[in-house]
Amino acid sequence: MFRWIRKFKVTILVLLAAVCFFFWWNGNRGYDDTAMAGFPDLSGVDESSVLEEGGSKLEASYSAYYRDLSAEGSKDTAGYSFKLDGLAYAAVSDEGTSKEEGLGGRSGGALALVDENSWVEYEFEVPQDGFYQFGMDYYAMPGKRSSLVRSVEIDGAYPFYQSKKLELQRMWKEAGETWFDNQNNEFNPKREEVTGWQYREFRDSEAKSYDPFRYYLKQGKHTIRIGNIREPGAIGAVYIFSPKQVPAYETVQQQYEEQGYKATSGHYIKAQAELSSLRSDPTLKRIEDREPDTEPFNKDAVVLNSFGGASWRTGGQWAQWEVEVPEDGLYEIGARFGQWFLNGIPVQRSVTIDGELPFEEMKGVFFPYKAEWQIAKFGAMDESDPYLYYLTKGKHTIRMEVQVGAVGPLLDQVTDTVRKMSLIGREVIQVTGTNPDPNGDWKLEQNINNLVPRLQAMAKHFDDVIHGLYDIGVTEGSSEVSTLYEVRDVLLGMAEDTQSIPARMQQFTDLQSSIGTWVSGMTKQSLLLDYLIVKSPDQPWPRASAGAFVRTGTMLYDFVNSFTKDYSGVGNIYKDEKVLDVWIARGRDWVDIIKQMVDEDFTQQTGIKVNVNVIPANQMQVLLLANTAGIAPDVALGVEGEVPIDYAVRNGLVNLKDYADYDEVASRFRPGALIPYQYDGGSYALPENQNFNMLFYRKDIMQQLGIKEEDIPDTWEEVMDLIPLLQQNGMDFYYPHAPLNPALAINEYAPFLFQNGGEFYKENGALSNLDSPEAMNAFKMWTGLFTNYKIQKQADFYNRFRSGEMPIGVADYTTYVLLSTAAPELTGWWAMKPMPGMKQADGQINRSTGGLAQTGMIFKSTDMKEEAWEFLKWWTSADTQVQFGSELESLLGVEARWNTANIEALKQMPWSESDIDAIMEQWEWFKEREVVIGGYYTTRHIANIWNEVVLNGKIPREAVEDGVKEINKELRKKREEFGLDEADGEKATAAAAGTTAEGGESP
Repeated sequence: MFRWIRKFKVTILVLLAAVCFFFWWNGNRGYDDTAMAGFPDLSGVDESSVLEEGGSKLEASYSAYYRDLSAEGSKDTAGYSFKLDGLAYAAVSDEGTSKEEGLGGRSGGALALVDENSWVEYEFEVPQDGFYQFGMDYYAMPGKRSSLVRSVEIDGAYPFYQSKKLELQRMWKEAGETWFDNQNNEFNPKREEVTGWQYREFRDSEAKSYDPFRYYLKQGKHTIRIGNIREPGAIGAVYIFSPKQVPAYETVQQQYEEQGYKATSGHYIKAQAELSSLRSDPTLKRIEDREPDTEPFNKDAVVLNSFGGASWRTGGQWAQWEVEVPEDGLYEIGARFGQWFLNGIPVQRSVTIDGELPFEEMKGVFFPYKAEWQIAKFGAMDESDPYLYYLTKGKHTIRMEVQVGAVGPLLDQVTDTVRKMSLIGREVIQVTGTNPDPNGDWKLEQNINNLVPRLQAMAKHFDDVIHGLYDIGVTEGSSEVSTLYEVRDVLLGMAEDTQSIPARMQQFTDLQSSIGTWVSGMTKQSLLLDYLIVKSPDQPWPRASAGAFVRTGTMLYDFVNSFTKDYSGVGNIYKDEKVLDVWIARGRDWVDIIKQMVDEDFTQQTGIKVNVNVIPANQMQVLLLANTAGIAPDVALGVEGEVPIDYAVRNGLVNLKDYADYDEVASRFRPGALIPYQYDGGSYALPENQNFNMLFYRKDIMQQLGIKEEDIPDTWEEVMDLIPLLQQNGMDFYYPHAPLNPALAINEYAPFLFQNGGEFYKENGALSNLDSPEAMNAFKMWTGLFTNYKIQKQADFYNRFRSGEMPIGVADYTTYVLLSTAAPELTGWWAMKPMPGMKQADGQINRSTGGLAQTGMIFKSTDMKEEAWEFLKWWTSADTQVQFGSELESLLGVEARWNTANIEALKQMPWSESDIDAIMEQWEWFKEREVVIGGYYTTRHIANIWNEVVLNGKIPREAVEDGVKEINKELRKKREEFGLDEADGEKATAAAAGTTAEGGESP
């Protein structure tokens, strides 16, 4: 062997060198940090767009507002402080407010803004021009558990868009101790709200600025209007003051010396992070970590031994801990933390002690990225020189709040540059059209003002952001920065060769979506804490993590244990007794909540014990295999909407209509929601949740196009009239299409079919009805959007809605959640209404659409039919669904808002009034499609028909007729396989003879 190596050593060395070069090249290409070095000064480039004539209606960002005013010479004022009593208002809205006395033990009165859109206005006077800050005493009143959201107008206008959405957090604590199941696994207790007065300055709800907002005011009188956007709350007082100046550590250190403060000795105090005394958000909770040094640790069971993690990531979220020190003096403070969430990117927390910043450096303490546990020395400039903090003997509170201040201005710069990219993209489309010839000479430099310098300037903005990230400690080669490099280089390439721009527009658009996602991800500053440390300087810092030998032993133990441990069971697991088995196809966090509710509520009410098991995601075949093997559960939840009929036709489910109170339970849902679960006169499942489509639109862009609020399209005819106007202005309409998931095509087509009065099947599901005139019209309308009107076949609607390229479109409720939580710059500038429909003869607009989601069903093999029905009734009841939705949102945030199918429960979820009104109007037209055996061919061929018509140019009728032939073949085959035609024939014969097919008398 060695002779062979010596013989070919040159070849081997060459190959190794080639491999190394390959990896070096792929790892470094595009990462040229000197790419902008040869460019002239781009600071004076006119980056304005002809599309901005008349001015953008969107407010500027706070960073741009403050930067521009500072550049003009505006300065902080000094020495001013003024307090406005909550009841000393100049004007107030006619409805939705109330005066409160003695609220929360506060002496005197307060003004409560109770209803959405209520407001109060105060007048005040300032002595000089300059920057001022505001703060407010507030009391969160009972509502829907969300944080309070308020808007602030100064002299009748919003100075910047962040002023339209100020978040005022509630306070939460754990309601009791953690609980343990009978496997000794630990679970979080419920969280309960702590009521009381709080003070907060007006600051960025995303924490993109270290300091509270600075509002520029001229000398004289001014008005401030505070509006209620979400949740009721009272105003105790409003404060206007000159910006506070927090001293730097160097100044504080000198004060220590002047006052004779001495370092303590011999004290070492730990505060376990999971024992947080107060927090801003019910989503902040204890979590498990399996590193052996994490305290406490249990190798045999789940122990919740750390705090935060992925849920502690959003600007403004805070938690606080209590520590008690034995004597006055100087201490060091730190923490054991894990920060492996943003690859190569440090995250930040502001740290206050007893409600005050000790010194300026604590506005944003950095926690660097590393794929293992670390020890942080708060404020340390290097490992050998931690900062000192003066603490008096007794109890103190340490609060840590999510802070994005270091990257905030960089993110605003990226967002502003993406907006400029969107404008230039729209200008290109105005010249080339939506489907340009990539080889044509479009003379873009002649038709678009300042094209090349604008592209170069945008590339420079991204280059500045890249270097700004490196300046704050981002690791070289971080994957989080690669997206910025790619966008920069694409912009440079387009500037160098403008002829290539039409052919690169799809890439250009995709990069805007990528950047939008990148910005959203960068604002999520997750951090995991094990414990806080308060110690004397002479005490050593602990080690960050266990040694390699100990960690390896723990991993081996977990690996061996995995062969015998049952990971599917959740909570208390009962054995050798009568128990209801429930299998749930959802995430572990979701199932934990359900199991806890079952144990605390359902079992306590009924005495019925329940075992809950988790079905892995997208593993519906597990149910089929279990049913075949005779080990099916009693009840299954989270089942995909098309699955129940597959079991019903095989006689595998209980017919819910056999229960005497079925009709009463069914009335909880829209009648159209039950259609997919009906077969042969029976009903075999209940809907748990439902999706729904709405029409989203940008108010500002619609106004710029001359479209009034009342003229937003209500019908598809109006949509088709609007599309040419959009495209003439470089914009487009959005209708969902998922080419990578053909199974969704049937849901995309269904609204057009139902609104045209069509159905998917005829003759009781024996034949396809897609060749009917109604279905044919629906196909022409659906595909015509893409063929005749040339709307985009695929797009990231959320990001393109934000950029303005798609200012109107149809999307589901997840888009609502995204826009509500991750698009602060659009606050007040977007709305949603029921989706477009077809005008009927009586003048009504038929907006019929479905939203097939997840269901609950009872297996026929169960010997606990009555208990199973009691469980299904309990689970789908309004009270249970509201509680589950609240707990879920408390655990995972608003992104996980539960779209329950229960009508009454949905109304009680924390939607805004205008939004829930629009949703309920759409739900009046809720209609779901029939599910039949062999219906998967319908799903497949609807996708094929779209492809044939839109991509291949086939005539719709030909494509439909070809598809219907194949669908009918499969329907016939499946009906023969299950003897359905024979059964129908027997029933018809029996009916003619006056008896039932089973031999009884015909009714």
